[in-house]
Amino acid sequence: MTAASPIAEARAHVPERRIAVALVDLVPLLRRGVQTVVTADPALVWVDAVGGARAAIELCERTGPDVVLISSRSDPGWKLCELLTRLFKELTVVALLGDEARNQEAMARARCHGVHSLVPIEADADRLIAAIRLGVDLGHFVDPHLHASVGPLRPVAITKSRPLTRRELEVLQLVAEGRTAVQIASMLGVTAETVRTHVNHVLRKLEARDRAHAVAKAFTMSLLSNESTPSG
Repeated sequence: MTAASPIAEARAHVPERRIAVALVDLVPLLRRGVQTVVTADPALVWVDAVGGARAAIELCERTGPDVVLISSRSDPGWKLCELLTRLFKELTVVALLGDEARNQEAMARARCHGVHSLVPIEADADRLIAAIRLGVDLGHFVDPHLHASVGPLRPVAITKSRPLTRRELEVLQLVAEGRTAVQIASMLGVTAETVRTHVNHVLRKLEARDRAHAVAKAFTMSLLSNESTPSG
C-alpha cells in the first residue's frame, strides 16, 4: 500500500483547536488569496495581515496567533522572522518563497533564522494548509516542490577526507534546522559556549561567512544530505 503524502496527511488531520493564522505582507492579491484559503478551512482561523516589524510584533502581542506567514519579499533577510521567534517562543513561522528565495543558500538562511515551514508563494490551497499544519505539528516542513533543493537534513557518512568532526557535523545539522545555540546545547548535553565554539570551527573550516553560508556549502560538499530523516 502506498504511503500517504505529507499534504494528504495534513489535509486529513483536524487539530483539537483551530490554528490562528496571520500574514506579514500587505500586497492585496496575496492577502486576499491567503485569507480565502484560511477562512475556508474549518481547522484554521484568520487573524489579520500587517506590514512591517512593529505592526507584526504588535499583532502577535495583541492576538497571539499560532502561525505567522511571512513572504520572502517582505522579510528578505529573515530578520523579522528571527525576532518574532525569539519574542514569541510558541510561534510557528511559515515562509512564502518567491523565485528570488528558492536557491539553496537562501532557503538555508531562512531555516537558520527560525522559519519552520517553506512553501512557494504561489502554492495552491492544499499545499499552503499542509505547510501551516505540519509546521505546527512537526516544527519543520518543506513543500515537496522545494525538496530537490532543501529538506530535512541528516549527516552523511564521514570519511577522513571530510573537514568536520562528527560533533561539528551534528551541530551543523541542528543549525540548519534553525536551532539556537541554547537549544543545541540542551539537545547535545553541552554548554551553549561549547556549541558556539563548534560553530566557529565549522565557519573557519568551511570558509563560510555565516551559519547559512556554512549550511549551503555543506550541501555542495555533500556533508549534509537532503534525504529525509528516518523515523523511529
